[in-house]
Amino acid sequence: MFDRLFSPHNVAIIGASRDASSWGHAILKNLIDGGFSGGIFPVNPKADSILGIGCHKSVTDIPCEVDLAIIVIPAPLVPGAVRECGEKRIPFVIIITSGFREAGEGGRALENELKRIAAQYGVRIIGPNCMGVYNAHKSMTATFTSSVPTAGSISFISQSGAIGIAMLAWAKMKGIGFSKFISIGNESDVSLPEILGYLASDPSTDVIALYIESVRDGESFVGSLRSSAGKKPIIAMKVGVTSSGAKTAMSHTGALAVEDGVIDGIFKQFGVVRSRGTEELFMLATSFAALPLPKSRSCLILSVGGGWAVECADLVELAGLTLAPLPEEPLSIGDAMLPPYWSRRNPVDMVASPNPESYYRMLEAMLKRGTCGMVFLIGYGVVGTIAVPSITSKEVEYADAIASLIRSHSTPVFIVDLLGPPQNESTRRFVRLGLPVFETVSSAVAVAAQMARWGERRLNAGATNASPS
Repeated sequence: MFDRLFSPHNVAIIGASRDASSWGHAILKNLIDGGFSGGIFPVNPKADSILGIGCHKSVTDIPCEVDLAIIVIPAPLVPGAVRECGEKRIPFVIIITSGFREAGEGGRALENELKRIAAQYGVRIIGPNCMGVYNAHKSMTATFTSSVPTAGSISFISQSGAIGIAMLAWAKMKGIGFSKFISIGNESDVSLPEILGYLASDPSTDVIALYIESVRDGESFVGSLRSSAGKKPIIAMKVGVTSSGAKTAMSHTGALAVEDGVIDGIFKQFGVVRSRGTEELFMLATSFAALPLPKSRSCLILSVGGGWAVECADLVELAGLTLAPLPEEPLSIGDAMLPPYWSRRNPVDMVASPNPESYYRMLEAMLKRGTCGMVFLIGYGVVGTIAVPSITSKEVEYADAIASLIRSHSTPVFIVDLLGPPQNESTRRFVRLGLPVFETVSSAVAVAAQMARWGERRLNAGATNASPS
């Protein structure tokens, strides 16, 4: 349905520019630099070539079939460009240009005109007032940011271009892989529910993240959630929940917000995991993509110090999770490698052990029999970072071993480091190896609880579907 949008053979940039500060130049350059292997056709009646590629005066002059056109010209000229795309039989058009419905009645009339023209020719519109599309698996950066992540399994639909671009940059910084990104802007034609339905069946997408300011068509939105529910995790951040937020959302995309209680009820009905902030949205999507689902709500806690262990124990109980009894194997490891006054219970307080091997051996023992649903690893690498620098290289060496250990087991391990990658070399190693690292105990527990609940829901849905009628 949207294969020619996300995986085009030939792309035209209407409004490609020689001005390096313009969006038309940036998008053309990103397509080239990103390694897009298809045909790239700049359209600019005033230029012979841009960035070494020959220009065409009109999209209709391009001598081959075009799958996707990206329009970056002043708003009053956009309807004419859409008409030419229709005459060229181009199936998809991304309109980056703003100044439509979000700009008032004049812009609304202009948007209605381009919708009428598009419908006349069967052209599907993404936008206007959007930031484009990215497909990592096809090296297609049809957006004006060059800060994009490597190929992975998270796909993101955003009604805010700025939030979407920020998430791409964040994912690149964290080493998190993306599959697809689409900024849908004013959503004048191609809608969030349509893209959601497509991604639910997309083999390169394992987790779908949504940033929602408004719901245009409640019936189609509910229908897409119903058909997608349980196939793969859907993480949604819905903003505009207060009167001030709703007014801001309306001025941003020109859309009316929906009562938040209604949205919340719909999300719960179909198992959508709701995020209350962008950081939580990022970490939920990353964790669902990178970690196995917890098989139960039982937890083991492995902490460098007692304070974080106590905090985690409190938060686990408050989140509806449970502390598991400490199995015999970790008890034996603790007795052999830790001082005699160690806790000998869950949570395990490592009493700031300066021996990185002890953390590895303890975690290995905790994971060995798969007796718990999840493990929290808190503060690994902190001792070398802030107290005993001479052990840092050994900590990093064991960070590699710990990462391999985590990858080889079906029990998720939620890593917490309050110092963060800028200070902790072991944490930087975890991030480079694609493991989520949380900067607070509370954020790790919140994500773990959401994953446990989603896993339970999917399991229960599977049991219901398998039972005889």
